[in-house]
Amino acid sequence: MQRGRDGMAANIPAAGWAADVVDFLSRNLPRNDEEDGWDHMFLTAYQIGCEALVALGQADETSRGTIPRKNARLPDELPRWDDLCVSVLRLAAQQRLLFYRLPDGSVPLATGDWGIYRIGAPPPPPPNIAAANGLGPAFATSEVLTVLRALGLLTEGRWTEIAETVFWRDWPEEWEMDFNSDPRFSDAVEQALATIPADIRAEMDKLVTITNTDVTAAVKRSASAAEETRAKYGPNASIGPPDTPEQARRGLEFLRRAELDWLFFRHWRLADGWLAPKEASKALEIFHDDLAIAMRRAVAKRLYPNLTFAAAR
Repeated sequence: MQRGRDGMAANIPAAGWAADVVDFLSRNLPRNDEEDGWDHMFLTAYQIGCEALVALGQADETSRGTIPRKNARLPDELPRWDDLCVSVLRLAAQQRLLFYRLPDGSVPLATGDWGIYRIGAPPPPPPNIAAANGLGPAFATSEVLTVLRALGLLTEGRWTEIAETVFWRDWPEEWEMDFNSDPRFSDAVEQALATIPADIRAEMDKLVTITNTDVTAAVKRSASAAEETRAKYGPNASIGPPDTPEQARRGLEFLRRAELDWLFFRHWRLADGWLAPKEASKALEIFHDDLAIAMRRAVAKRLYPNLTFAAAR
């Protein structure tokens, strides 16, 4: 089955934005002073930011992040524009350089049991990004505004049309977005089902098949792990019982569902459908991708209607 189709390429801004992305990521990722590089701290936004610097030819991967690459240069073929947009948006929000506001422009109330507010603190600044094209208002620092404009996500103080589906991949709770009923998403589901490559379908079939042998092996692994822990810490150590077959099956379902997600993280994008191998090589591994997870759920629901775990969140 042929993969990929001409998607948003015509709408992506002209070359030049890559340098802005490199500058923003390199200045805002946490530094690792010991290695003179960047530390991802095992946080999603930082991990994806470090991955982006590597893909942009600016850094080499380490166990804790990245270090600057000698003779760094941009690759002849850049990573996917939409993936780099997500990396910038996630890092900006993580570093509190980008704040999403409620539809009326107000600041969301703190969630949880309690919040801390400084007495006499000035009110938060009003949004400087207006709602547009299905997206809500936001406030961004000047350096974030610069890189968003370079990426084509922002113009004249408003979100652009091409920004909308980028945000589907990491939608802010403040905007109460729901793309599942959008015709573009529905059409993409049908396209994904109609064009699923044979190797991807075979891998999905394999992942959703959990046999009694798989469950028995998982129970044995759990029992062995409990015995190893008891041998290490002594008979009086507080160690839970090994998994029952039901618990082992639920654990396998969770792991298989995560592996299904990774198939979509690596091989599917809204604009292009299933990625050809060359295009997949230019994709960043954007995990916790809300749009890819939603597509996995929709596709699995249609392909495996009797395996509810495959379409669960």
